[in-house]
Amino acid sequence: MAIVFACLVAAYIAVLSWPQPLFAHHVRHQNYEVWSDQPIPPQIAQVLDDATRRLRGSAFHAPETPIRLFICNANWRLWIYGQHFSARLGGAADTWNTRNIYIRAADIAGNRIHSPGPGPIADAAQRTLSYYIAHEATHIDVGRQYGRLVTLRYPQWLLEGYADYIGKGGDFDFDENLRLFKAGSEKMAVSKSGLYRGFHLEVAYLLEKEGMAVDALFANPPDQSAVQAKLMAAPLR
Repeated sequence: MAIVFACLVAAYIAVLSWPQPLFAHHVRHQNYEVWSDQPIPPQIAQVLDDATRRLRGSAFHAPETPIRLFICNANWRLWIYGQHFSARLGGAADTWNTRNIYIRAADIAGNRIHSPGPGPIADAAQRTLSYYIAHEATHIDVGRQYGRLVTLRYPQWLLEGYADYIGKGGDFDFDENLRLFKAGSEKMAVSKSGLYRGFHLEVAYLLEKEGMAVDALFANPPDQSAVQAKLMAAPLR
């Protein structure tokens, strides 16, 4: 039994480390390599170019850095590679091992991911497929900069807030989201909405309103409650 268990563990580690054989379709575009379990339409080039546009706003992204992207149209693939053993994720980044990016079932031609549930994707106009690619690529870039255990070193609000900040590519109304925050809207609480709007607002405030440099923010992240207190005191326009 122990030998069987050890073999199963070894097989699972191998699948995690070398997922390519489970994805039949593969294309290259600039610094991207994309694998999918379904044919990849030519519109992937426009999607990736838009992701690159968003990533240009990141202090940590280098254009020549390889990006390995896997589109998991079959839920069981996302379950295996999503790190949280969930098929309801929009995407996941393996920052500690392969530095691969995994995205859920997607309509590549339409630049969107498919909803994991019966309802539509929340904030779908902003959270396109290229948003998810840039968001997860930002996690990889931060991991390259600060180490494979980056998720243990930094608070969630900073990691997800910065990834949302880059992934949105400037498509974020600071004043409107500040109003929602002050009003206690559920949209600003990730535990209720599943959205990173509140985290994004906190990062945007520090970078844009207080003028913090990104490297200084990661060198000494402020206490989240202190940032939220400043947001509550900030005037509305």
